Amino acid sequence: MDKGKTTQNISWNGSLSYGNTIFLGDLRHSSAERYLPNVALSMRFNKEKNHKKGYQIAFTAGKNSGESDFDEPQFNHYFRSQYLQGHIAYRKAISKNENVKTGKTIPQVHFLIGTGYYIADVKLFQPSVDNINTKKHETISSVYFPFGLEVSYYLRQGFGFMASLSNNLYLNDKIDLYEVKNNGPDNQLMFNLGMCFKFN
Repeated sequence: MDKGKTTQNISWNGSLSYGNTIFLGDLRHSSAERYLPNVALSMRFNKEKNHKKGYQIAFTAGKNSGESDFDEPQFNHYFRSQYLQGHIAYRKAISKNENVKTGKTIPQVHFLIGTGYYIADVKLFQPSVDNINTKKHETISSVYFPFGLEVSYYLRQGFGFMASLSNNLYLNDKIDLYEVKNNGPDNQLMFNLGMCFKFN
């Protein structure tokens, strides 16, 4: 096969995945009483110039929740949010997609890094004062930087399975409507499993 032609073979593939997220911000703690699973549904489209590098466009809708865990209960807060976020990322393969000796397809690992935009409807509660009505209710937005790893394995029919682990670093420290000085920006760890597919 002509190596020069291979590098110009632009292809598209994508994935639909569902998973869980862990909020890593000021209200990062969880409890069996008020904590809810943070779920996320992601749709991703990958443009590949060759098997080594390409670009990704992704959209994710999900939920966030968390709470503080101070020694004095009257200072504790917890939050709930529903969000939508999207990013554009550079996608680089860090493993081969086929066995050199047998030619069989094998799972391939990609590294991702990019930039995106996040917007969410956020509710903050202070249970010691009022466990039903919100203390704050705002729409929060932020630029964020996603980076992580994605593993995909394709079957001969052009469909396959994928898994991803990524961290989203937000430039806004009020993703949870709660800000602690000198605690750094909020983060979100995301783990997804799903189906991947090829368009051509």
